[in-house]
Amino acid sequence: MTLRIALIATGGTIDSVGTSRLDLAWYTENRERLGDGELLASIPELGEVAEVEQVPFRRVPSYALTSGDWLDLARTVQGLLDGGHDGVVITHGTNTLEETAFFLQLTVRSDKPVVLVGAMRPASALGADGPLNLLRAVQVAAAPQARGHGVLVVLNDTIHAARDVTKTSTFRVHTFASPDTGPLGVADADGRVVLRHRPAGPGKAEFDVTGLTELPRVDVVVSYVGADGALIDAAVAAGARGIVSAGTGAGRPTAAEDEALDRAVAAGVVVCQSSRVGSGRVVRSPGLAHRGLVAADDLQPWKAKVLLALGLTRGDEPDRLQELFDQV
Repeated sequence: MTLRIALIATGGTIDSVGTSRLDLAWYTENRERLGDGELLASIPELGEVAEVEQVPFRRVPSYALTSGDWLDLARTVQGLLDGGHDGVVITHGTNTLEETAFFLQLTVRSDKPVVLVGAMRPASALGADGPLNLLRAVQVAAAPQARGHGVLVVLNDTIHAARDVTKTSTFRVHTFASPDTGPLGVADADGRVVLRHRPAGPGKAEFDVTGLTELPRVDVVVSYVGADGALIDAAVAAGARGIVSAGTGAGRPTAAEDEALDRAVAAGVVVCQSSRVGSGRVVRSPGLAHRGLVAADDLQPWKAKVLLALGLTRGDEPDRLQELFDQV
């Protein structure tokens, strides 16, 4: 039986067109994209893997996405899976691909594969990586062994879990990595999908976003030598319901930032302490618990922002939110 895979194109480098085959850096300024369905049509080999059907969706640079776009995307994916498709592949800009993947991990309820894929070189480039990346993504989405692994990210023949993956280089095609856990497997040169590991934890909280039109505002504030509390106070003044503090080392803001974070908590804002390091856990010490702060564990600050925003749709009690971070 031929598998049905839905393809949602949201934009990004994978369907961008530069001014020449050597335009590998400034192609976004050209503001030109492949036409609807053109990328799919350029890869007839996809038909050997599955019946791939492109589903209309807005195409924008990944750095221009909003929480409203995420909510629409989650509902679209859920509808396709509930409607009988065997899997969904989403082409996406790499800048925020990991955040969208994690959001979908938390909001889409299905064991069927959902795979995000992008490219580091535009469609017009010499050595464009997008077509093969897309083929590999469809192969993974069509693989029976990919079921039950949650939302996956596939680039450069490598399969990552949405919770753990992050972009590590601005231009290299091997940019995506999972620093603390490693990849789950590969989509190999012979077309075989090899999954050596399962995600370490369930990574799912399965939030129901059916009736949501936007997410609560959560801001991320990065610490550095000499940082004061101005940005934290500004976030509170702007109406943030949550703040993710990306501290130095194992999650240490400056003394002035700590004072501002305590003011934020006193004002009813939930504060989540994470790290700017890029790898390793931030643990909820007795001091953090006493102050009413939540610890992000090993989530990147921008992923902690996603989880905190979704968690705030259920409530703002720090201990309950900590349970959520611990289970994901």
